[in-house]
Amino acid sequence: MIIFEKVRWKNFLSTGNTFSEIDLLKNKTNLIIGSNGAGKSTILDALTFALFGRGFRKISKSALINSINEKDCLVELEFSIGNNKYTVIRGIKPNKFIIYLNGEPLDQDHTVAIQQKNLEQNILRMSYKSFTQVVVLGSSTFVPFMRLPQVQRREIIEDILDIQIFSVMNDLLKDKVRENRDELYKLEGELDVQKQQIDLQKNYMLELEKKTQAEVERKQNKIAELEGEEVVSLQAIEEQNKDLSRLQLELTELSDVSKKLKKLYSFRTKVDQKLKSHQRDQKFFHDTESCPKCGQSIGEDHKKEMILATEMRIAKLDSGYVELEESIKEEEEREAAFTLISGKVIDINSTINQFNFQINSTRKIIKDIEFEIDELNKDTTDKKAEFEKLKALIETSNDTKSSLAATKKDKDTLFVASKLLKDSGIKTRIIKTYLPTMNKLINKYLQGMEFYVNFTLDENFEETIKSRYRDIFTYESFSEGEKARIDIALLLTWRNIAKLKNSVDTNLLILDEIFDGSLDQSGSSDLGWILRNFDDSTNVFVISHKESMSDKFDRTLIVEKPKNYSTISEY
Repeated sequence: MIIFEKVRWKNFLSTGNTFSEIDLLKNKTNLIIGSNGAGKSTILDALTFALFGRGFRKISKSALINSINEKDCLVELEFSIGNNKYTVIRGIKPNKFIIYLNGEPLDQDHTVAIQQKNLEQNILRMSYKSFTQVVVLGSSTFVPFMRLPQVQRREIIEDILDIQIFSVMNDLLKDKVRENRDELYKLEGELDVQKQQIDLQKNYMLELEKKTQAEVERKQNKIAELEGEEVVSLQAIEEQNKDLSRLQLELTELSDVSKKLKKLYSFRTKVDQKLKSHQRDQKFFHDTESCPKCGQSIGEDHKKEMILATEMRIAKLDSGYVELEESIKEEEEREAAFTLISGKVIDINSTINQFNFQINSTRKIIKDIEFEIDELNKDTTDKKAEFEKLKALIETSNDTKSSLAATKKDKDTLFVASKLLKDSGIKTRIIKTYLPTMNKLINKYLQGMEFYVNFTLDENFEETIKSRYRDIFTYESFSEGEKARIDIALLLTWRNIAKLKNSVDTNLLILDEIFDGSLDQSGSSDLGWILRNFDDSTNVFVISHKESMSDKFDRTLIVEKPKNYSTISEY
């Protein structure tokens, strides 16, 4: 478990040359209050800058320096993991990045990139995305889990479940598969050459008694024939290279098709969603006589007006949809052309490799024949020596066959391993094991905030939400307050799962202006009860404008900005 103990900073954002310091372990529940622009959220930027070299909000690195002093920007963060105590010091003007382990600096001979990788992967075992999903729930640049793309959702869950090792293993396996394929190609080529060498040696030994000029001429004719084949192969390679250059130019012209098609698909999805939304609105006003919320009757004129408006919107979307489909069809035809040309390029490269292999084999055979001619001309052939040579060739060939058999066996093993390490293999099975627990916790926290829906995530991290356990909704179907409850329930669930797995487990939980946003008074009260009863090892920091909540927290920190510099004091 990561125990964040203390953070301090100076010349950072609106803070001056005197260190501002917050003891993160002092109290279980903490409230940070202050006016707009006073610097309440600076603690978030300080934490993420110390850990990941970037602010929590969308602020450039250069903008993190105090704009008045313009130098000596420094953030220091102390935390412990087990018996090890770490201190991270990071600064700008001058640039500084030092990681201390029990008072001794680490990795000072390495680049900043290598130090950062070591900090995230080996010490924290947590990425920036995981930090913002497990430690922080913010209202500014925070992207809720449900609004992340499916790929990023999976990355976060893999971090939490500590199964990224399978992705690393899969990457290493790909290198092994590539090496195995190259080794197979090499051994098969060597075996073909060895077979030809053995055949040549046997033929040579059978003809040792025919050392006549006719035999020499026959071998010379064979060399001429092989050289002719080599010329033909070289000419063929030249023609193939011309075709390859032409096709590569065509590929360059089509290289943007995948990106365009992806954007068109995305736009089509958005149009589909808008069309379905308007169709629901049309059905609502067509079938509904009175407002389901207030019970007041809906006038016929208003219904007709709304139905006509939705019909016009649907007609407009239908018209645009046709044009969009035509554009998608054009790009799909371009993508098909790209795929076809790519296949041709692969075929041409394969053909060129075959010709090159054939040329190398031909040159080797020519060299062997020339050697035989020299031996015939010398007339000093030692039959016993030639027999030993044949024996050695056969032994070498047998060794190659054994190596080839072992390499093919390795290929089968690697194939099985690749199936297991794919996203659909071991990782999905592990995720499926934890899904029931995740869904149970999510619904527990939702009910704790009096939001009575049945929320379910599947193995692809797509949600199914049933209101009253009958009507099916999506995340986007709910109000901002209801979405806030879902976001909070997910945050608390990820922390529970992380603690259960002992992966991304930490004492720190920060809520940035959650109580000031779309969460209503009832939701705020319910969430306050959950946080107070979360667990004794969690230190909660709530950033808010609401000074009236101070009596509900163990400690209140007031952020003020006199004379353009932010200061922190304890109430």
